[in-house]
Amino acid sequence: MSDSLVSVLTALADDELILGHRHSEWTGFAPHIEEDVAFSSIAQDEIGHAAAYYSIIASVTGGNVDRLAFGREPSEYRNAILCERDNDDWAYSLARHWLYDHADAIRLEGLEGTAHDQLRALVNKMRREERYHLIHADAWMKRVAHGPIEGRTKLIDAITNAYDDATALFEPFELEEDAIKQGWVVVPSDELRRRFVDRIAGILDELGIPMHFHKRADTSAEFVASSSGDLIASDGQNGQVEPAHDGFGGRRGRRSPEFGALWDDMTSMYRAHPGASW
Repeated sequence: MSDSLVSVLTALADDELILGHRHSEWTGFAPHIEEDVAFSSIAQDEIGHAAAYYSIIASVTGGNVDRLAFGREPSEYRNAILCERDNDDWAYSLARHWLYDHADAIRLEGLEGTAHDQLRALVNKMRREERYHLIHADAWMKRVAHGPIEGRTKLIDAITNAYDDATALFEPFELEEDAIKQGWVVVPSDELRRRFVDRIAGILDELGIPMHFHKRADTSAEFVASSSGDLIASDGQNGQVEPAHDGFGGRRGRRSPEFGALWDDMTSMYRAHPGASW
């Protein structure tokens, strides 16, 4: 089975696992009890989706699901950097939730025609479940966008801060050209990114939310990570690096400073008891 399939599945699984972990950190700290329950439920869904992706990898490679989730070094993860950012405040977590779930909806739609039977079945199942995440995120966006000026201002700032990282959710997978050739991926990442940018711009316009996004150094329509200085080189410490402001590099194992504490907390039980099940 092609290495490119494993590459794609690993990135998808790592996104879900890491974001699920971040969402779970709101348990007991959300603005009110309904959101405590809602974010905990969404976190559980995301981690469950990660487990399903890892299970496909394990069936292909003969690996162990627990080891895939918790037994790797930081530089071996392939999640987008957006997923690992600290929660900061409620506005940022809401903005990230909204941006990620719209991106994931576009991504899953693009995977409906994958040539891999197990992945196609999983994508169809996940699309039904992710619909409720979007309903939740969109409801909050409308509520805050049409609410008091203080909350609206915080939301605008949060979306602005998270947007560049969100576009990097569509950083090309490692071995993506081969994945497309094999039929595992149907729609290239750059095309999905264009769809995402158009969708977000349209919704924000409907909500009357003005945005001032960071402009990348290159002005082409292609948003691809380059070696021309967009990404800062590794500092050699546990594979962690400081990414560029746009959040690219996650698909190649580059990690932000926030990842270290998250990884330590998330994997501590597995490292202490390697035989435990999650």
